Amino acid sequence: MLRPRWRKVLADLWLNKTRTILVVLSVAVGVFAVGAIMISQGVLSEDMTRSYLSINPANAMIMTAEAFDDNLVKAVRDMREVGEAEGRSNVTMRLQVGPEEWRNIDVIAISNYKDMRINKVRPQSGDWPPPLRQLLIERSALGLANAKEGDVVRIKTPSGKIRQMRVAGVTHDLSRMPAMFDGSIYGYVTFDTMAWLGESRNYNEMYFTVAENYFDKEHISEVAKKVQRKIERSGRAVFFTMVYQPGEHPLQQTINTMLLLLGVLGGLSLVLSGFLIVNTISAILAQQVRQIGIMKAIGARSDQIMGMYMAMVLSFGLLALLVAAPLGALGARLFCQFMAGLFNFDLSSFSAPPKVVAVQFAVSMITPVLAALYPVIKGSQITAYQAMSDYGLGQAQFGASWVDRLVEQIRGLSRPVLLSLRNTFRRKGRLALTLLTLTLGGAIFISVFTVQASLLLTLDDLLNVWKYDVWVMLNKPYRMTELQEQAMAVPGVVDAIGVYFVAARRVRPDDTESGQLFMFAAPEGSGLVQPVISQGRFLLPEDENAIVITSNFLKDEPDIQLGDEITLKIAGKKTKWRLVGVSQWLAPFAYVNYSYLARLTAEMGRVSSVCIVTEQHDADTQARVAQLVERHFDQLGLNVSAVVKIAEERAEVEATFNIIVVLLLIMAVLMAVVGGLGLMGTMSINVLERTREIGVMRAIGASDRAVIQVFVVEGLIIGLLSWLIGTLLALPLSKVLSDAVGIAFWQSPLSYTFSPGGAVIWLAVVVVVAAAASVIPARNASRVTVREALAYE
Repeated sequence: MLRPRWRKVLADLWLNKTRTILVVLSVAVGVFAVGAIMISQGVLSEDMTRSYLSINPANAMIMTAEAFDDNLVKAVRDMREVGEAEGRSNVTMRLQVGPEEWRNIDVIAISNYKDMRINKVRPQSGDWPPPLRQLLIERSALGLANAKEGDVVRIKTPSGKIRQMRVAGVTHDLSRMPAMFDGSIYGYVTFDTMAWLGESRNYNEMYFTVAENYFDKEHISEVAKKVQRKIERSGRAVFFTMVYQPGEHPLQQTINTMLLLLGVLGGLSLVLSGFLIVNTISAILAQQVRQIGIMKAIGARSDQIMGMYMAMVLSFGLLALLVAAPLGALGARLFCQFMAGLFNFDLSSFSAPPKVVAVQFAVSMITPVLAALYPVIKGSQITAYQAMSDYGLGQAQFGASWVDRLVEQIRGLSRPVLLSLRNTFRRKGRLALTLLTLTLGGAIFISVFTVQASLLLTLDDLLNVWKYDVWVMLNKPYRMTELQEQAMAVPGVVDAIGVYFVAARRVRPDDTESGQLFMFAAPEGSGLVQPVISQGRFLLPEDENAIVITSNFLKDEPDIQLGDEITLKIAGKKTKWRLVGVSQWLAPFAYVNYSYLARLTAEMGRVSSVCIVTEQHDADTQARVAQLVERHFDQLGLNVSAVVKIAEERAEVEATFNIIVVLLLIMAVLMAVVGGLGLMGTMSINVLERTREIGVMRAIGASDRAVIQVFVVEGLIIGLLSWLIGTLLALPLSKVLSDAVGIAFWQSPLSYTFSPGGAVIWLAVVVVVAAAASVIPARNASRVTVREALAYE
């Protein structure tokens, strides 16, 4: 048979169900977040890595300007440092996705679909390998392609020919970025089909792995340089070299960063739930102070009383674990399935590791104990005399502090509102903890909206560098004046400027070479590019070999200083340039004047792309003008190879940003739930403590509505105070969070802007939460009879 003090613990848990449920739910939210994120982190990291390694991903890829054959592939494969090598062909074409709408498609030819050794592409459905004059489409791009298996689609080749091709099946290529992240469509064909499309039967991409030190990126880079030199010695210019992060999916770091941010917010929600524990245990001890006195009077020791209340706290934690553990596993499963679909990989298995359950158990036990430790120790140390003499409404009376005296000066409000205002500041310690919970929840909620606004501002800043709306690329250089004149002849075009785009690499003093640097050359004084300059200046019309380079490239070349002369290799030829400015950009870009670069490359007066400014700058206008320009160029025999629309690029990047914001918002909502539970717990405790006060109000004629109003207004006052403080706290907190997101994803802080809209939304949320958290306890209070209220102890 249970001893009396343990029966009391069970009775306290059972008879105060609302209080028990609120505390259990608040702890469960934090335990749920910790469990769901830990499980997701393990499953996503392991499954993505396992899936990625199963395709034997290439360590590096080299794209050449001229095609090569199997002899060069064999020569590279025979290198001592190379483990495996494979050639492929990748040609950008155009796919019709609507009546007058075309999108870029990378058509990839693989020599042997049944014996791929690097970057293995796997069949998903349909024919395998692709039949002659048919293609397979990567599964993540089906939506962009607006096609499904069995459809017949139209492909426009670089030479301008239109081919009808059947979609023979669907593939899964884990080595490619998911279509939603880069807006690319990938199609797979045989080399016979590639020849039918009018392209070479040879390769233009070399993929290879290293023979040893597979996970050493520095070693891989050294091997890549040797392979590059071998290709160049064969008489072929290298367009660019890409060294991949060894053994890691290109988006692995993105997932890890997302999970880290969610983990931090999940930990904060756990901390906030601890404040509710402190409030609840403090209130229970204050409410049961006479019971403690009686127990001490009949011989109970302080350690026994402390053990009794700690048992109650552990019960809260155990109940929270029973709720949170299965929900955490379910939430993690749904989250992992969502992320796997988003990042285009398959979950091979799903399970909650025992270590995660152990962490959840520890968290659910330790967090409540730590939160309740101080009030329990303090309450259990009270003497029998102090406990028995503490009678009535308790020691927390209104009017003793300067805050109380300030509140007393308020006039012109109704008596119930004045009573609510004074009751708000009656238990200042409890008020502080409740405000802290709601304030932090609100500050993070507002900060998430500020992160979204800052992301969009950063995107605007980046896109504002380019002062055009549509970029049309052609399959070969044409006379600049011809392209500009023909583009200007299209309705809706207000300006057209021919530009030159070429890849280069820096040759360092020790004769090693850097990664790829993409050089953008516009006519002098065109104003087509207006980057944000962080050091030095931008180009002047009279500049010749002056160059402006982005900070992204200079991070890997730290020895370069403003004013230095640097050597760049362009199409195999070394050239000298003087660094006059550094700009902000997320990619390795360089800006130079057209005339000087065109003379160096013997392309004076010729360009292979044209940038167009439209009458209106919205997405519909850009799409319409792009269609008209492409049709007009086709009629003239000017073969368009790709079209980039700024509004479309913005929408794709914004979709990626929104994923980050949604995930952060989910955690912010969880924290808002904890804050709401905390407020509801506080109001429930206030109702219990003031039961006799309610009886007095009812005895002197107060209506049910007046009683409800007192508590609802009190909750609204607390909610509005938390909103005001939370908004002020969100100013620095949102800056920290915005910087963290920017550095985590782009190694640079975001362009910060505070979101007033987020503050307004949180105001509406906190008013609703405060009203809802107060109404239930207030209605319970209004139903208490006068006799029950006055008899309450």
